[in-house]
Formats: sequence, structure tokens, C-alpha cells
Amino acid sequence: MKIIILFLLSSFAYAQQCEPEKFRVVFSNGELTTPKQALTAMNELALNLGNNYADEGITYDLAYNYSDAAFNQLLQTSDQHLWYINLAKLIYNWKYQVHTPELNQHVEKYREAILHGQKVLVVSHSQGNFHTNLAQRMLANQKPAITMESFGTFGIATPTVRVGNNDAYLTNHLDIITLVPSSLEANWTLRRIDNGKIIDNIGSIPAHNFNQTYLSPYYDIRPEIITKIKQELSRLTDPPQIVKSGSITVTLTWNLTTKNDVDLHIFEPDQTRVYFESKIGKSGYLDVDNREGFGPEHYYTDCKKLQTGEYLVGIKYYSDSFTPTRPVMTTVTISTPGSTRTFITELDKTTGQTSSNFVKLAKVIIGRTGDPINGRLKYQIIPLVTDISENNL
Repeated sequence: MKIIILFLLSSFAYAQQCEPEKFRVVFSNGELTTPKQALTAMNELALNLGNNYADEGITYDLAYNYSDAAFNQLLQTSDQHLWYINLAKLIYNWKYQVHTPELNQHVEKYREAILHGQKVLVVSHSQGNFHTNLAQRMLANQKPAITMESFGTFGIATPTVRVGNNDAYLTNHLDIITLVPSSLEANWTLRRIDNGKIIDNIGSIPAHNFNQTYLSPYYDIRPEIITKIKQELSRLTDPPQIVKSGSITVTLTWNLTTKNDVDLHIFEPDQTRVYFESKIGKSGYLDVDNREGFGPEHYYTDCKKLQTGEYLVGIKYYSDSFTPTRPVMTTVTISTPGSTRTFITELDKTTGQTSSNFVKLAKVIIGRTGDPINGRLKYQIIPLVTDISENNL
């Protein structure tokens, strides 16, 4: 059995609620961006775009792309401009590679949001556009299929040859990313917001900065970005809500069909077992049970009945119509306000159906800060598997 765990912290200011907003706007950062800078960029985007569009609420989220290698390379060079030039050559010669184990987690984040009935727009800056383009292709080819018309993209300072399906983007004329020969051309002349004067002296690297240039109150590109993002939001269609939402949600999918069945099991704090034979618990429900293949299977908690304590999450390979049974690759995504963990697990049932086929993946612990009755709820996801390759993202 092989298990990969992907972990991403989200902003507590925009944490998942029991009833999700209709839109989810996700910021995808480029290289040379620290987690703090990426979170600041997401918050600036939220501040400028607002909490709703067309009378529908917006949830904000972060799809953080790590770039430790890029940081190390930059620290070893004395010429930042040359570093960008060399990066441009890699992109132009098709040698730029996306090394992102967290990409699977991003894809599951988008998938889960759409399954919950949300429309998703990813706003990507710089190399983040590579990650988002790849995520879109992965999302479109995964099973079970989702409504791709509910997923959109908008690029800022993009080095890519395209942005999503609509090529919706803005790149200012001074941006160093325009040195990438294969990138989409600059389509905005940067001007001062107060007098309309063309900007020509801030430097090509500062011109690439998301917060200080693209969302700066001093330049005219910020209102255009917000207008363009709203246009892309208007293009998205409402997906059918396949699963319901709660403060804890657990989604299981897998890669086989033709009457292939993997089951999701949740043990609630009072030891109530929620699974295909008992779908209603004291705190939550198994609202989707798939027996044919691909999934999803889905558990969610009811905010009005939520118990504090420990929730155990596990899976079991129940049956396969093939003989011998086929190995199956499963994906389980656990979401709470503030964090998401995705477990990618290979199960092999060739040893026969015994209790050993039940895999305990994680436990979710709900407690309270301060007052044990009225204190604010706090959540923690703790992996239980030991045979793992873990990435704390």
C-alpha cells in the first residue's frame, strides 16, 4: 500500500462555511513568492474584488505553488535581471518544468468545490499560469467528470502561450515577462491613475510585482484587472450540487469503474459508524454512495448537530467485478475550515477481503478555544498512516 499525503493551509479569514458561497476565487502564485506574500496577494485581491458578484457570495482561497529551487538559484546570482532572462530561455526552449507535488491537491480542491456547487475562477500570476493550465487539463480528464464550464482562469503577467480556454489575461508593457518569446504579448500600457501619464521608469522587475504594480492604487491596471475578473466570473455556469457542505467534508474518488466499489467509513466522536449500511450519524451524513466506480462517496457534518471530539476517516476496498481483483488508486480529500488534506492511496485486494483491507487514513479533532461550551471551534487533521510519502505543503 502506498499513500501520499498533500497538505495545504488556507486563510482562516475565508474559511469554508456550512453553506458555501456560489463563487470560489483562488489565487495561484508564481515563483519567488513566499507563503506570506501569496496570502497577502490573495487578501489584496479579495479587498479589491469584494465579497460578492452579481448578488452571489465569493469565497477566497490560495493554491500555493512552492519554488524553493528558484529561491536558491536567485540567492546564488548577483544579477536578478539575468536570472529572469535565463528563465525566459528555459520557457522558450520548452525546458521549464513544473515540479509541484501540491498540484494534485490543487486539482482536488477545484474538483471538490465544483462538486459542492461552486463556480471556480483561478487568478494566476507569472509562473502560476503554468500550474493552472496543467491543473485545468488534469481536471478535465479525471473521473468522475465534472462541469468544466464552472471552472475558469484569468492570467496576470503570464509567460505562457495561452491562459485557460479564453486567453483572458493582462500583462503590462514594462513587465520583464514580456522577454519570454513564447509568452502572450503585453496588452496593457501602464499609466498613472491620477494624470494618465505613461509609466516608463519603474524597472522591468518591479513592473512584474503583483501587489506593488498590478494591484497598486497608483496605476490604472488595477481597475481593469477587477473588470476583467468580473467578466470571467460572468462566463461561469452553475454546476449541479452533487454533494452537500459542512464544517467537515470528506470526498472519496477512485480510478476504476465497471462495478468497482471502494467504501468510505467515518467513526464519529460517540463511535457512531457512518458508511454505506448506516448513512446517518449523530453529527453527519453519507449523502453520496457510489457502487459502480470512480465515485464520489461523500460525508459531511451538519453544523446544527456537530460534536466536538475525534472523527476517524478510513476506506475499504469492498468489491471488484474482475477476477483477480484489480489494484485501485483512491483519492480522499478532507476539508475543514482553514485546512485541506488529500490522501492518494493505492489499495490491493488480492489478499482477500478481511478486516486488514480497512485503511485508517486520518482523524479530525474538533475542540474549542477557551470556554469548553461556547468557545470558538478549532480543527486539526492528523494522518494515521505510517507507510507514506508525505509532503507538508
